[in-house]
Amino acid sequence: MELSLSGLHWPAVVAAVVAGQILSTLWFTVVFGDPWAQEYGAADRKQHTAEIPGYTYGVQLLCTVVMVLSVGLLQQALGAEGVGGALTTACFVTVGFAVATALPGLAFLKRWRVAAITLGNQAVMILAASLILGLWR
Repeated sequence: MELSLSGLHWPAVVAAVVAGQILSTLWFTVVFGDPWAQEYGAADRKQHTAEIPGYTYGVQLLCTVVMVLSVGLLQQALGAEGVGGALTTACFVTVGFAVATALPGLAFLKRWRVAAITLGNQAVMILAASLILGLWR
């Protein structure tokens, strides 16, 4: 098995990163803004947003880039193509990695609402990235 960054379709990588950032922003502001903020002790999303250090957004962007590249390389290694390959990859990565690694820590902290919001966002981002990468070749 050979993994090659040069084998990735770079316009699709950029599109998947942008889509992931947009989806994540909408997820944590429009869709679950207030519940997310309340989980962290803020009255609402506006207060929570004001309390978030600016570098946090850079960390989010970096993690999105790493996730997109990882999904792309996995699809390449598996020869995953089309909608079926993209959906299979997305399910595998979401359940096998995102849920399996994040849920235990949140369960021990008894942060079930945070787990649901966070893992929902991860699933949507991974699905979008996988579809963009899998269909745009």
